Amino acid sequence: MTSRSSTRYSASNPVDPATQGYSRVVVPTALGDVVVHASPRTAEQSETATLLIHGAAGSWTTWLPLIRAAHNTGEPLHNVVALDLPGWGDSGSLPQGTTVDDMVDVVAHVARKLGFVKWHASGHSLGGHLALTLAASYPERTLSVTAISATGPGALAVLRHPIRSFRILPLLAGMLGAMRLLAAIGPAGEALIRVLHQLRLLGPLSSPLFAQLNKLDVSVIDSLASEIRPHAFVRAAEAAARYDEGQWSNIRCPVTLIRGERDAFVSPHDDAWFTEILPQVEQHASAHAGHFAHVESAGLHAPSLAETPVVA
Repeated sequence: MTSRSSTRYSASNPVDPATQGYSRVVVPTALGDVVVHASPRTAEQSETATLLIHGAAGSWTTWLPLIRAAHNTGEPLHNVVALDLPGWGDSGSLPQGTTVDDMVDVVAHVARKLGFVKWHASGHSLGGHLALTLAASYPERTLSVTAISATGPGALAVLRHPIRSFRILPLLAGMLGAMRLLAAIGPAGEALIRVLHQLRLLGPLSSPLFAQLNKLDVSVIDSLASEIRPHAFVRAAEAAARYDEGQWSNIRCPVTLIRGERDAFVSPHDDAWFTEILPQVEQHASAHAGHFAHVESAGLHAPSLAETPVVA
């Protein structure tokens, strides 16, 4: 029985052919327990993993549309290791003061604990930032990177100086301000998000993230209601702001960057910056997609990801 929608996040169907046999593994790390969902017998089949790293308002389930789309093409993703990053999903909280390098070391630690020595890394938003950093930090282990709407130079400028750089990405600056406010009021902040969802206001408020909100499965907004974690968002934003993205010039593996044509969190100058720092990079704009191209255009990217995490 297949999902009723290609954008459905829910992993509750135990006989879903795309994820049947996936195991839930808890891996102790320096940042606490990390929950991982992995395809069956992965390390027995290959020493190379397909790492899926979600963004700052998600969990491993944000990759389900792409996993299902790849399965439906007859070219399923192999050796999947889909993490719930610290602070999101079923993993523990993200400690204050955590750095990008700390998070990347956790991702590498998880892969090695599961028996892998190399990986293709795919990441979305914050996860794209981490995938790029993983390639810079572990060049001998990272075979390729696919970064979808990675937190790049435009977004980093806003995270560092939200008022001064407001004009670059005003929606991101506004979201950062909102997350800081929600984090400051503690549990009431997450309660407010739930109330907005109950009042059916979270969808309209989230519409800048998507190009075709009306075509998404309801589970996408349901997931956002639980995965918008203000404290984790703010701490991850602070970590990204402190990272020197110039280190990405050390990346030697193939890199593909994908963004939605209507992505409100990618600066129009990002493409040129990435071309300069990564001369061999391939960049693609996904039509009819916003910040979540791997959800809204899952069928477009899945076949290429099934071969390697590099979109042709």
